[in-house]
Amino acid sequence: MSMKKNMIKKLSTSVAIAFLATSCAGGPSFNNTIQKDQYDLLSEESFMRYNSNRLQAMESPKRDFITLALVACHQDKITKGMGLLEEKMQQNKTNPFYWNALGTCNTLTKDYPKAIFYYELGMEATRSSNKDFTDADKRLAEAVISNNLGLIHLTFKRYNEAFDAFKKANTIVPIFFTPDFNMAQLYIEFNESGKALEILKKLEAKNGEDIDVLYSLSLAYFKQNDLDSSYKYITRIQHDYLNRADIVGLYAYNLMKKNRLVEAKTILEHRLYASEYNQRNELILDEVNQKIKDMPKETVKENKVK
Repeated sequence: MSMKKNMIKKLSTSVAIAFLATSCAGGPSFNNTIQKDQYDLLSEESFMRYNSNRLQAMESPKRDFITLALVACHQDKITKGMGLLEEKMQQNKTNPFYWNALGTCNTLTKDYPKAIFYYELGMEATRSSNKDFTDADKRLAEAVISNNLGLIHLTFKRYNEAFDAFKKANTIVPIFFTPDFNMAQLYIEFNESGKALEILKKLEAKNGEDIDVLYSLSLAYFKQNDLDSSYKYITRIQHDYLNRADIVGLYAYNLMKKNRLVEAKTILEHRLYASEYNQRNELILDEVNQKIKDMPKETVKENKVK
């Protein structure tokens, strides 16, 4: 068993699934769930990409109350999740993972002032005397909370603060992947693709099937104008996810550059919708349509969907 799995097994609370992860767009405003652990590098650390079936599988009487509360909050059953936590408050005032869970539930409802308040209580608890938690437990809690505070900074476009928080989490507990993933998204956002690729290649080595790692690699290479590498990574994504709102535009653009215009046109016309991507995808579709118009008819016929 790996060091990471040993740590997860050892902890009595659900710290291993308390991280929050940003998407490649900086926010989960579209459906970016993943159906199977196989395609989710962060499955041991975060519920953010669990779909309803995976979340339901976590609902067991054998689970601790923090896990059950986090599952409920990620299922948008906020009253249930908060109720599970609030009834245990008196016994958990010095439990940093407890305060992290309260912060996470409030983050999910976008009540950021409350979330920050609870995360700060969690940070205080990492410095409190509590015989139930080792120094390693407390460092892990500090890393989790720092990462999650970073996501709130990112929400408000406080990019420097977000990066510092992710970096701090990574420094405290280097074996966890979520802070690394979040830093890579910031590097991509600010056209530091080389630095993003350093991180992403390490994550790829841990799980070469993760949907968002592959998309992030494709996007980073795209921003470097290395379209061959971008295409290689986007086509490694499991097929069911290629129509996802954020992925489809980059996939269509790669197809267009490979002169597979009819395929690009077809997937864009059947894309999933998310407002922040519609304009980008419409522009790509316009470009595809124009290229199709400019091509000889016999060439277009040769470029049928495969």
